[in-house]
Amino acid sequence: MLRRTRRSAALAAACAALLLPALAACSDDSGEGADSGSDSAPTGTLDGVTIEGEVGEELTVEWGEELAVPEETEVVTLVEGDGEEIEEGDLVGAFLYVGDGATQQDAYSDFARGAAQAIPNDERAGEFFPGLMDGATYGSRVAALTTADELFGGSAEGNALGIATDAPVVVVMDLVDERVTSPTPSSEEPEQADPEAQPEVVVEGGDPVALDFSGVEEPELDTPVQVLVLEEGDGPEVTSEDTVTVDYLGSVYDADEPFDGSYSRGEPLVSPLSGLIPGWTIGLTGVPVGSRVLLQIPPAFGYGEQGSGAAIPGNATLWFVIDVIEADTPA
Repeated sequence: MLRRTRRSAALAAACAALLLPALAACSDDSGEGADSGSDSAPTGTLDGVTIEGEVGEELTVEWGEELAVPEETEVVTLVEGDGEEIEEGDLVGAFLYVGDGATQQDAYSDFARGAAQAIPNDERAGEFFPGLMDGATYGSRVAALTTADELFGGSAEGNALGIATDAPVVVVMDLVDERVTSPTPSSEEPEQADPEAQPEVVVEGGDPVALDFSGVEEPELDTPVQVLVLEEGDGPEVTSEDTVTVDYLGSVYDADEPFDGSYSRGEPLVSPLSGLIPGWTIGLTGVPVGSRVLLQIPPAFGYGEQGSGAAIPGNATLWFVIDVIEADTPA
């Protein structure tokens, strides 16, 4: 949960940088589809591939006996949403699916992980994804038949999804909603937290098991990282270059239970601090080894407008209880 790069974000970034600019010119809205307001699950076809499921909820792909390799990317609108037209520069909450037409297997699916990701409709996402969103409305399901070589911009060999370079590829995007970009915190420097404004750490058997947010107001999204030292250690201070060994527990505001934690697993996290979300580097730098701290991290220094999985929604402020066990500076 703490890593700076997650699989969905990595896929979007990797693909977006490599996709061909020709996609938008190939767009075609003539594909079969069902209105998003239909009572039955929408069904659409893309060159013999049947795609079913409610937009933004589920996706089932039924493959034909053999999928031909397209000479150029084909794009169809399977379901036309009744929302506003997507504008250039919008940050779009989208469920992404990639299917390997050669093996007729799912290669990647946001539906499987249970959460949409945020994809910008501009040059930050390269050419492919904005091409799918060109002229589309929120609530739509669009699909493309392409090849891995086109998908990865001629650099498909050895791609992370394991798709052959000349394989036909099915890409589906459910364009569910517009996301609000995470506000920039008013300061990049950490602040000493007011204990009265922080949740109470619930401890059982010496280990944190939950956070109690009773009486705690949800902070503004531009609030800087807040640091509350619960127990101060007497070891060396953590630096941003260190590899840290820590126990931790993480929660979003007023959650029924933590979204992640190492205490219950009995295995501390060991990682370069620079490889974790930025809020950890900001909040732990200067903290003595042996300390227990509570960090409040704004979304811009956490998982941003995208969130992470079903447990961390977009633009969520994060809280972490962290025991700093060890910090090693590279030689």
